[in-house]
Amino acid sequence: MATHSQEERPTYSTAFAGHHTLTRRFFFVVNKRSGNYLKWLVQMRMGEFLTNERVSGEVHYLEDTDKLRDILTRAYHEGYRDFAVVGGDGSVSLVASLLRGKDCRLAIIPIGTTNMIAQLLGIPQGARRSLDLLLSPHRTRAADALEIDGRLYFLNASAGLSSFSISDLRTVEKSYLKLLAYVLAVIRSMRKAKTRHFTVIADGQSHSIDAAELLVDNAGAIWMPRYRTSNAQIDDGKADICYVCKGSPIELGNAILDVFLLRKKRHSIQFVTSAHEVRLACTEPIPVQADGDVIGYTPIDITVIPAATQFIVPET
Repeated sequence: MATHSQEERPTYSTAFAGHHTLTRRFFFVVNKRSGNYLKWLVQMRMGEFLTNERVSGEVHYLEDTDKLRDILTRAYHEGYRDFAVVGGDGSVSLVASLLRGKDCRLAIIPIGTTNMIAQLLGIPQGARRSLDLLLSPHRTRAADALEIDGRLYFLNASAGLSSFSISDLRTVEKSYLKLLAYVLAVIRSMRKAKTRHFTVIADGQSHSIDAAELLVDNAGAIWMPRYRTSNAQIDDGKADICYVCKGSPIELGNAILDVFLLRKKRHSIQFVTSAHEVRLACTEPIPVQADGDVIGYTPIDITVIPAATQFIVPET
């Protein structure tokens, strides 16, 4: 399958005799910069998929997001109702944001570093198995999202050590070191891990919090679904607000153990409340991350959008 620029519109279809007809039509948005694009032979797998007699499709390679909204709108007007994101969590949230409000379904071909959205939805990891899902028995599942400045995010938003770490994350390290890159970024950012004063307004109620890390959690998990940061679920219509009080190595170590040892009684991660609308402010402007990308600085407003996107997931 040849490589195409952003302006080109590669299409694939197969015509054959008899009573057979094309049953499915997919528009793919492919992020070749995602961490496992080469490892999982994505180019070859998509070529195999798009020569299947039961499908037709079009591929857009994501290089510049400026024109992506127009490209997706054009595809929708041309009759596409099944869209597929080949990439990681950031690519998924971007495409979901641009398709918001349209009567369509979104598939995920997870080839990013962690692929948490796909994991939470039970979508198989890797290119071959997730593409096979599209032609196997499946259903749709609605997922909530956090809306921030008109953009949707499905996992969490936070301010503190995590956001400083992500702002220090180096693209080259992320590409080659995967999860180890995040560990190195946290180590580099430890000097910034101090307790700050936050004001959180949750559904109109004000909370004054001293914290080194403050989390607005939509999905309730980190790295893998079993490692829980809160009781939030990706389809419960609300977000959980949690925090870690101190930025000392001991406190942060306890927070990590709370997650990875699946502690029911938390030693360091404190729950505040659940809410649909959240305003997060700090006494100083600090970075805010959402779904692994720095998106701005405090203060920031967050709204939970119930059933924001319909995802294609396994039948069982």
